[in-house]
Amino acid sequence: MTTHPGPVGLISNPGSGHNRDQFAPISARIEQCAAIHHIVTDSPADIVPALQQLAQANVSVLAINGGDGTASAILGALLESGYFDKYPLIALLPGGTANMNAGDIGISGSLRKATERFCSWCDGDRQTAGKLARRSLLKVVTEPGGKPHFGMFLGAGAIIQGTEYAHREVHARGLRDDFSLALTTLRTVWGILRDNPRFNRHVTTRLAIDGAQPIQHDALILAISTLRRLAFGMKPFWGEGPGGLRLTLIEQHSSRFARTFFSIIRGKPNRHAVPACGYISHNADTVRLELDGKLNLDGEILEPRCPVDISTSDQLEFLIL
Repeated sequence: MTTHPGPVGLISNPGSGHNRDQFAPISARIEQCAAIHHIVTDSPADIVPALQQLAQANVSVLAINGGDGTASAILGALLESGYFDKYPLIALLPGGTANMNAGDIGISGSLRKATERFCSWCDGDRQTAGKLARRSLLKVVTEPGGKPHFGMFLGAGAIIQGTEYAHREVHARGLRDDFSLALTTLRTVWGILRDNPRFNRHVTTRLAIDGAQPIQHDALILAISTLRRLAFGMKPFWGEGPGGLRLTLIEQHSSRFARTFFSIIRGKPNRHAVPACGYISHNADTVRLELDGKLNLDGEILEPRCPVDISTSDQLEFLIL
């Protein structure tokens, strides 16, 4: 039996998604667990001091209670800081709005149930056999020599319009998690099929994969991730090869869009999911991206003014409960 002893650190963002209305009972349950060093952050500026404190406490497990953006900010700082001689085991709690990262490589379910399972694991024998996954983060550089952004999912094209719709119409009504993402996806697809300009806004994109010459695309949807499974079980990547970056691009005016799109997200691309019909999927080590539009990196909106270089970070080990 494999176990994972040692101190546990947990960083919480009380302002994220589910934490906004559940943080008091969640925090109370965490404080009952003597094994956990709990640090509450009020702003991004608190992340580095929190990591320094937990490194000094020699934590071997680092848990994050927040959304995808919170997790990416903390993990990016962890990768860049050098505070830990050995990266701790990472546990992601679904404290945010979307919680896509936690759904794939974290502690899934409602925040209360996930917190209870994690606290029970910390108080128990901490068995990890069959409960670990290794993943890299996307390392996204938006200007030469600039500080990298980190995340686990990057999207462009109709994904931006879907994100704007979600913030405006879905999350504002208190709908979160997989249901809200499924609703947003369906509404975006419906908008594309009806040629609604609020959703059907493609973007001119130039992609250079693994150092090859760039190829221009009229991209309706562009997704790049290190995750295997996205929101509500979507598996939109079918490319082959060893590369850690999983990329899918759907061209504007791709054939049989609705039927092929839903086959793709089920992880069972049909016979039309081929480049000749406007559907492209690759695994890559590096991607250079030029586009006239915005990027969504784990909820952070980027507006690059020059080519964007995307690679993978060091791998981290994640606890799945």
